[in-house]
Amino acid sequence: MLSGQEAQNDPDDAIRATDDDAAASRLSAVTLGYLDDPYTSLLYKPPRMHAGPSAIRKAPLINVGTHHRTAAIDLLVDKFLDQAGPNAQIVSLGAGSDTRYWRLRDKNRQIRRYVEVDFPHITSIKAQRISRSPKLSSRLGPTPSSSSTSAPTASGSSHTDTSTMLPPPAPREKPYTVQKGGTQLVSDTYFLLPLDLRQHPSSTLSEQLLPHLDRTAPVLFLAECVFCYMAPELSADILGWFGRTFNTLAGVIYEMCGLQDTFGQVMRRNLAARHLSLPGAEPFPDIASQAARFVDPSLGEGVFQQSGAKSLWDIRQSVIDPDEITRISKLEFLDEIEELRLVLNHYCVAWGTKSLSSVSL
Repeated sequence: MLSGQEAQNDPDDAIRATDDDAAASRLSAVTLGYLDDPYTSLLYKPPRMHAGPSAIRKAPLINVGTHHRTAAIDLLVDKFLDQAGPNAQIVSLGAGSDTRYWRLRDKNRQIRRYVEVDFPHITSIKAQRISRSPKLSSRLGPTPSSSSTSAPTASGSSHTDTSTMLPPPAPREKPYTVQKGGTQLVSDTYFLLPLDLRQHPSSTLSEQLLPHLDRTAPVLFLAECVFCYMAPELSADILGWFGRTFNTLAGVIYEMCGLQDTFGQVMRRNLAARHLSLPGAEPFPDIASQAARFVDPSLGEGVFQQSGAKSLWDIRQSVIDPDEITRISKLEFLDEIEELRLVLNHYCVAWGTKSLSSVSL
């Protein structure tokens, strides 16, 4: 852990704090009924939780946006898993306090590898919380097989035959190991890796991520509000690396857009007040450019074959089930639909695919 003075002087501290923002927004959405997620409260501990629910409650606009973002990305993940089959691999870049692995386990989705990557400071906290929570750590092992301790009698009832009872099994070893001074956690299917994505892919992804993956199996990578904080050439390197390394691939990113207009400038100023800049947002001012980044010729031929993007407003209008929109509209009073449209049009989900046909919205 960094000391208070060191944390204040660390230029990356503001970027790390964005995970707290996302987790707090998710916890608010869960608490108010927008999302069903029993794991967020285990991985994120808000500083003012003792003050009661009102202390963690976000504005309705934020709760709606969090719902739409989650619904869209969950749908893309499900479409990938439907096509990829049991060898599916997922890599979450800048995963922070994300809970998607556990939610997928609850849905009994087959995943061969699920890898999360973030700063060591973030992964150390997450590894601690996973280790201390039986609800989280128990999901890192293989799915337990069903068993019965009673045998049916001829009449169909059951009884316990104490004469043939086996002694209780020995305590099982933990289904995971914690490594690298507590910053890395590894199990059969779930991997939490401490990496700085701003380093060149040859020294991070090739050397530290790839050993945990099968390059012949389908891969989906997720990057939610990650690339905007990186130099554009670095995010292009990451896209190119994935495209060159895997033959069957999908990528999903969630980013801000439209930052050149009046509302976008307000967003920029608010972030600047928190010592956050957006070097990775400049070359991608709109939804079309976010989709085009996957098929940019500078990445190389055939890195990605198809791409697309939708704003959160478009996702609200054309992707999310109308019954779900009706349900969440009853959770909080929200009368400024034009304001909602303005906000949702400044965030988008983009995707690119290679040798996959239906991973799109």
